Amino acid sequence: MIMNQRPIHSTLVAGIILCILCLIVSPGSAADIDMEAYLDDTITLHGFSYVGDSVYLFLTGPGLPENGVTLTNTDLRADQGQFTVVGVDDNQEWSYSWKTSRIANEIDYGTYVVYVTNEPVDKAHLGGTGSYKTLRIFLKDSGVSKVSIDDGTSYTLKPEEHVSTPRPAPSMNITSTTPAVTSPSPSPLVTPVPVQTTVPATRSGIGTWVAVTALFCCVYLMSLHKARP
Repeated sequence: MIMNQRPIHSTLVAGIILCILCLIVSPGSAADIDMEAYLDDTITLHGFSYVGDSVYLFLTGPGLPENGVTLTNTDLRADQGQFTVVGVDDNQEWSYSWKTSRIANEIDYGTYVVYVTNEPVDKAHLGGTGSYKTLRIFLKDSGVSKVSIDDGTSYTLKPEEHVSTPRPAPSMNITSTTPAVTSPSPSPLVTPVPVQTTVPATRSGIGTWVAVTALFCCVYLMSLHKARP
């Protein structure tokens, strides 16, 4: 029994390939830096930026909006124009002390990604890879006892007994620069030179000679055929 195989529509194939490429090249798919810290630690984020007077930070991770939130309030969304804004000094350096304890009651332990960009854009609108950097951080249990109340919010018992030592993160440097816009120089006026096409000359009478020769050969062959017994 022969079963007919339906050909796969070319549009479907193209769509599958496009989806695969999008997954491969999607922004933020891999972090530039990895580190671990305790949820409640103070993490010193720092680096250099060669574009603008400020950098913009936001956070993504489990249970958070896909396009990110500020580092101090998970209700403030990056796709609504809310960022943690840090100024750049005269040496083009920026630094920010991120107190994770401020959102310890709003997030769970797990792996999160901090984005720093040179313009106020969320994850879905990131520019080239040189215009932002990422820090993937695993926030683990600090071992500090917490108590929960009815609305699900948890609070640290005796927080004064837990002193967080600032933990420096690796440098997050934004390297892309904005190229200077220059007016193109006018091209010199060039007078077009007419192109002359040379047709190779043929020898006069060659076509007639070939025709006569062919006719002679045909007559000769016919005469030989008639002369056969």
